[in-house]
Amino acid sequence: MIKDKKPNKPEIEEKKIQRAVSVPEQVSENPFVEMYKAVKRVILTLKENEEDIHSEPYFKTIAIDTGQFNRILRDENIEGEIVFPAVFIHFINVRYLVQQQRIGEGRATMRVRFILNTLNNRDPERECDAFFIFQRLNVAIQDAKNREPALNERCNLIYFDMPLTTNMLQAYWIDYEVWFRESSAWKYKDWVERYLVMPPFTNHTDAPKQDTEGHGNHKTPVYDESSNFNGVTGIPSLPEE
Repeated sequence: MIKDKKPNKPEIEEKKIQRAVSVPEQVSENPFVEMYKAVKRVILTLKENEEDIHSEPYFKTIAIDTGQFNRILRDENIEGEIVFPAVFIHFINVRYLVQQQRIGEGRATMRVRFILNTLNNRDPERECDAFFIFQRLNVAIQDAKNREPALNERCNLIYFDMPLTTNMLQAYWIDYEVWFRESSAWKYKDWVERYLVMPPFTNHTDAPKQDTEGHGNHKTPVYDESSNFNGVTGIPSLPEE
């Protein structure tokens, strides 16, 4: 019996599998979180002693206003322990624009309410301290527009007020008109890389004055022959329809 030196191996059809490319997902940023964090960083730059950069921050508590301000100013303070001076930030009148070109953009009022605890606040030399604090806060927020992207869209002072009921404290609030823009929420999940080959959509005959070398009109290749999708890094081309 004569045996073949090259035994026949079963032919295995090679199947080309398109490789899915894993790209880190881009999570959209929340504009209110970014504005709050930016303002918080700004407020922390205010020091007890303006001439000493190593001094302690002037405001000891900085938080989102979830009702603490009103609970503190009631006849009976029912709020938990809070270290003063304190700042509470509240976003009100939030509205989104409905124009087709401005989807994801909006306007709001950012209310910065702060409470001081100067015991001798009725003394002539201390009764105006809150106005200086208000000025320092506003100047710091306006100066931060150059380095805080969340505030450079618009953050303009529109209102300042002194509540009448203060419950033995010095309570004030500042309103800012803020504009915000929601960042892109594109997600890339298991997308396949493709390299698009496109020919020029103009010919020499479209600009005869510029055809100084007399190339004329190129009739070949036609568009369908020169434009296609090519696979990248081992990815096969798309099947022809």
